[in-house]
Amino acid sequence: MTQTKARRKVVKTLPRGQVTIPGEFREALGIEAETLLSVSLVGDHLEIAPLRLSADLRRYTEEEIDRFLEEDKLDKKVRRSVRALLRRRAI
Repeated sequence: MTQTKARRKVVKTLPRGQVTIPGEFREALGIEAETLLSVSLVGDHLEIAPLRLSADLRRYTEEEIDRFLEEDKLDKKVRRSVRALLRRRAI
């Protein structure tokens, strides 16, 4: 396994907990607008990685998605947003 030197940048947390991932990091990892990210708390730090969707992932039916959204007790506006994202990303 090839070991590479870690690149580090300092970023500021915005009031609602948002952070900006530096452009060179996004480019290196292929992170684009609306790329889904996995965020893990590991000990005392966060690890963030882009999710790579595989053909092995299960595809849910419209009825299953409707049931999930209803069970989650999301308000109508949020359900519409989730549904639009799912359609756009074909997840």
